Amino acid sequence: MLAPSAPIARMKESSTVSSARMDLDWPMSESASDGDEYAKYADVYDVLFGEISDDAGFYIRCAGTRIRPGGAILEVGTGTGRVAEHLLRAGYKVTGIDSSGEMLAHAARKLEGYGEAFDWAKADIRTMGLGRKYPVAVAPYGMMAHMLTDDDRRASFRRIYEHLEPGGIFVFDDMPGWLAGHADGKGLTVRHTGFDKTAKMPVRMMSNCMEVVGKPLSVRYDFVDWLEGDKVAKRLVIRVVFRDISLADELALLKEAGFHEVDLFGDFDGRPFDRHNLSANTRLILRCRRAA
Repeated sequence: MLAPSAPIARMKESSTVSSARMDLDWPMSESASDGDEYAKYADVYDVLFGEISDDAGFYIRCAGTRIRPGGAILEVGTGTGRVAEHLLRAGYKVTGIDSSGEMLAHAARKLEGYGEAFDWAKADIRTMGLGRKYPVAVAPYGMMAHMLTDDDRRASFRRIYEHLEPGGIFVFDDMPGWLAGHADGKGLTVRHTGFDKTAKMPVRMMSNCMEVVGKPLSVRYDFVDWLEGDKVAKRLVIRVVFRDISLADELALLKEAGFHEVDLFGDFDGRPFDRHNLSANTRLILRCRRAA
């Protein structure tokens, strides 16, 4: 087991929090950011996404190739702690980083029973400086897709690289538009359902996704509805933007950051990514290694 180099405070600001911004031709608050949008999700995120676990098993297996339980993992974009909880249950220590204080507050309450095994920091991954290095870093569930420009990605990859020990691994997954398929914005798709025990109502999330003309971006609107019978009692609308980066550009930016060894997977079952038959892949997963 590799010993941690230094403890991290339960709550701290590692940098000025900001998030990927975009220049789009429709109304948007100048203060808006992805962190602000995900803050809207905080109270209902676990209701809608809490049962997802296939990715967590993959990240646990990846961690096991590098460290034993008891070792430390940096999770970038920890949100309400869905994946962190699985990692903690498997015996790992986790430092969770996110730009949304509201999401992190839920993670802190939910994972309080793990004590010092779970540390967290509100931070922008492009500028974070945690003062320690990790053998494993992960960014699950499309987190890196929120880095909308080459500069954003380059800075994020570089900061993660700098937070890895020699020989350490960084693993993340994505679903860029060229893999997910054309998004025309013509209809709503029910993506998740759940039951809000506090409101005592069923909840559903419908999404509408469209591509941005002239930019490698996709915009998704999520409509979260609390239902009374066949009527909507409350609706929350969340707008998020994703970068549809090409695989060649992604690999080039990773190389710039120092990652010269990158393995590609096409599913959380560990199958190799098939570049010739994209339909054989359910996800794009990248495992990157810092040179020893």
